[in-house]
Amino acid sequence: MQEKISEIKVKFLKEIEDAGSLKKIDEIFLELFGKNGVITELPKHFKGVSKEELKEVGPLFNKTKQELEEKIRVKRQEVKEESYKEIEKESFDINAKVELPKRSGHLHPLTQFEQQIVELFRSIGFQQFESPEIDDEYNNFEALNIPEGHPARDMWDTLYIEGKGERKEGNLLLRTHTTNFQNRAMKKFKPPIRLVNIGRCFRYENLDARHEHTFDQFDLIYIDKEVSMANLQYLSEYLLKQVFGPEIKVRMRPKYYPFVEPGAGVDGLCLFCKGKGCKVCGGIGWLELAGAGMVHPFVLKMAGLDPYKYSGLAWGFGPARMVMLQNQIEDIRLLMSGDLKFLQKF
Repeated sequence: MQEKISEIKVKFLKEIEDAGSLKKIDEIFLELFGKNGVITELPKHFKGVSKEELKEVGPLFNKTKQELEEKIRVKRQEVKEESYKEIEKESFDINAKVELPKRSGHLHPLTQFEQQIVELFRSIGFQQFESPEIDDEYNNFEALNIPEGHPARDMWDTLYIEGKGERKEGNLLLRTHTTNFQNRAMKKFKPPIRLVNIGRCFRYENLDARHEHTFDQFDLIYIDKEVSMANLQYLSEYLLKQVFGPEIKVRMRPKYYPFVEPGAGVDGLCLFCKGKGCKVCGGIGWLELAGAGMVHPFVLKMAGLDPYKYSGLAWGFGPARMVMLQNQIEDIRLLMSGDLKFLQKF
């Protein structure tokens, strides 16, 4: 065993001395002291050594280990200092002209899509309206038929802001949906009201191929006399066929949202698997693209409108999911990754 330790010492002292780069030194270090390194594994063989021999093997092993560690430390410092000397020898002309390759930028695919959507609805009489990203509980929840303590609040995974103060409207929060514009809009304008709102929302989400904690959302309201679900179906098909073409399959199914009654989910057939089921659509074959419904009478009343005189529809969706389908993107997180190679495809 003593002979084996001596051989290891001689071999690796020479390898360390001959090493000419930090990379090579790191490789030697791992070969010696890594998880399955020569020095790391060696004590496992001591159980076959007699107690008398172990009295000599133990100290020799510890001494060899220390010598190798010290040799690596010294050699690493020598290589670093040599590198610094080489850098100091280098010179450059600060006045030299460098021809950089010309690059042209373009709008983010989400921005391109959102501009397209706003223009589509502007062409049929809708105006754009903006609401704050930092809002209060009143506009984000209470005016939308979600009072304090209502179990539906758990659906939104809200991010609250510290420093509550004594606000009449409730605590400050990062808006969970662009639907927070509805009460403001209905108080500011008289029917007929045709408005769209598009912007950033925030939720405490578990991230996956279909979900982000920070995302854009599109919201629309149409308030007038005798607005019905037929108007809702028309607007759903109008948008999805403009975006995906006349062949896109669209379905509406009952769904609960506190601020609409009745409520509907608007789904588009998954273009990745053609309805067979994949990781993008969660194995369902359909992607939920929009939430919609008839504006709840309570929401109209909170905005000062007579629910017996007026009715309205609300319709909202996530632009990112639309862009995913439109461009065959399998992971929603790519859109906000900042990866230039990915973004340059658009």
